[in-house]
Amino acid sequence: MTKVAGNNGFRLVFHKTVKIVTIILLICPAYSTAADWKLTPQLRLVETYTDNVTLDTQGNEKSDFITQVNPGVSLTGDGPRLKVNINYIMQNLFYAKMSNRNRTAQQLNATANAELIKNFFFLDSTANISQRNISLLGPLPDTNENITGNRTNVKTYSISPYIRHNLSNFASTEARYTHNEISTGAAGQAGTQSDAILFSLTSGSSFREVGWGLNYNKRKLDSRDRSIENERYTGNLSYRISSKFSLTGTSGYQKYSYTSTTGLSAGSFWTAGFVWAPTARTNITANTGKAFFGTTYTLAASHRTRRSAWSLNYNQNITTTRDQFFIPPTTDTASFLNQLWTSNIPDPLMRQQTVDTFIRDNGLEASIFDPINFFTNQFFLQKRLQASVALSGARNTLIFSIFHMLREPQTAGDANDAALIGTNSIGLNGSIKQIGGNVSWNWKIGPRTTANVGGRFIRSSILATGREDDTKNFTVGLTRQIQPKLNGAVNLRHIERTSNQIGSDYRENALIASLTMSF
Repeated sequence: MTKVAGNNGFRLVFHKTVKIVTIILLICPAYSTAADWKLTPQLRLVETYTDNVTLDTQGNEKSDFITQVNPGVSLTGDGPRLKVNINYIMQNLFYAKMSNRNRTAQQLNATANAELIKNFFFLDSTANISQRNISLLGPLPDTNENITGNRTNVKTYSISPYIRHNLSNFASTEARYTHNEISTGAAGQAGTQSDAILFSLTSGSSFREVGWGLNYNKRKLDSRDRSIENERYTGNLSYRISSKFSLTGTSGYQKYSYTSTTGLSAGSFWTAGFVWAPTARTNITANTGKAFFGTTYTLAASHRTRRSAWSLNYNQNITTTRDQFFIPPTTDTASFLNQLWTSNIPDPLMRQQTVDTFIRDNGLEASIFDPINFFTNQFFLQKRLQASVALSGARNTLIFSIFHMLREPQTAGDANDAALIGTNSIGLNGSIKQIGGNVSWNWKIGPRTTANVGGRFIRSSILATGREDDTKNFTVGLTRQIQPKLNGAVNLRHIERTSNQIGSDYRENALIASLTMSF
């Protein structure tokens, strides 16, 4: 059964968000009154026809009409020492034929940042409620409309007070504590919490040619049946050869308290590389080195022109499914959309709806977020390469993105993991490879009308079992500003998956019409 209601969890996260914002406002009322506050209620009405609401195999498809009545509200506060951004939507889904599956999905994205003591004491906080697919082995819908049993709530919350202080021009210091919690509707990951501390000392402006830094991080992750610690000591140096080129290096020690399947969970590490910024619009950072899990490489390259933005990134690190839920959208891809479309779509409501619809319907989450393979308690080594380019004309925006990702387990799957994916853990204990790409085209037809076309392809391979799935997504749609605060959209989507695993193929065609009103 698809579980997306989660009202108790919503109330918990929402109450914590309200509590944090209230505390900030009470602690620094002068800052809150100086901020520019804006409250915007919104209502979105959506009607969807789908020929395969359950994403079932050929011959077992079930068509349905889905009506959505989705009220929402956004609250923003922007001041010199306080920034608040809260967006909430109550998604109410009503099915014409499968009315017993009517349900409500809560969606929340909230951030608050405050400077409690000027230039010294700060506070960051976030809260999020969203719905995610549990496992690659099941159907993979992009929205909550489909009924698959493979989708559940994910609720996250974090609070991070920290002190930052400059020691004249000699150095800057930071001491930070971060507490976060996560809960899901999936068995085996009901709830975990993490507590982390960070201490850093970084060279100041008096060091013109040689820069340096010292860092200490420690994190403890607690779940209902185990506790794992991660500790890291880091020192770094940089040498400025010219105003455009610097050499960099790091060295340190890192250890995890988990039992590793490779026999290694701690050791020293080092990296060596460079930072090159030949122009104000071009930046390349590259490193190579050694860690306890092997040779490491990182690359972050970007280039911008007046009408284009290019990026190439590669990184590898030890991470978890849990960590992925706390990763914010990648700045590059998100900024591509926002920066390149700002001049083309002057109305803020229409621009935001177009961006949101474009991201969702063209599957750009795959290039903005790290894909979630499984809800698992494992640690794994992730290696990810991604390239993106956005081209913008007077009336057009074209985006290409491709990626290659490999995840290698560092810890064994357990009973909870088997419960999460509904099978034994053989596939979970092997490496998983994903390759894919998407292309998206946005065309401003007229002053109030835009069109978008998008396609996406992802191939997922579970190397231990030989299973291979190809998922394709195609969308085409129109968005029109009917009135200053009323927008309409019509979208057609096609989803198809082919697999070498019998009984895993499906396809869907859907027509979606929507109206969005702000007040």
